[in-house]
Amino acid sequence: MSLGAFPAMIAGGRTAVVGEVYEIDPVTLAALDRLEGHPRFYQRTAIRLEDGDEVLAYLLSPEQARGRNRIPSGDWTDADRKENWR
Repeated sequence: MSLGAFPAMIAGGRTAVVGEVYEIDPVTLAALDRLEGHPRFYQRTAIRLEDGDEVLAYLLSPEQARGRNRIPSGDWTDADRKENWR
């Protein structure tokens, strides 16, 4: 889903999300937690990837996401995303 200038995911969604995975150290993780507002805004949560690996991602609660535009393609960078929002 889109929050305008940036994307968001919620747990239990039905759309595969396009993204990148990085291995980071604890200092960088702490800096990302501050940037993403964890745990007050985004919640850092373990998610399972298509290949079965588990990684950490920042998720919004369903309540925070209510009323936001869904990105059906799962690709926030998709040039046509604004035309396809529901």
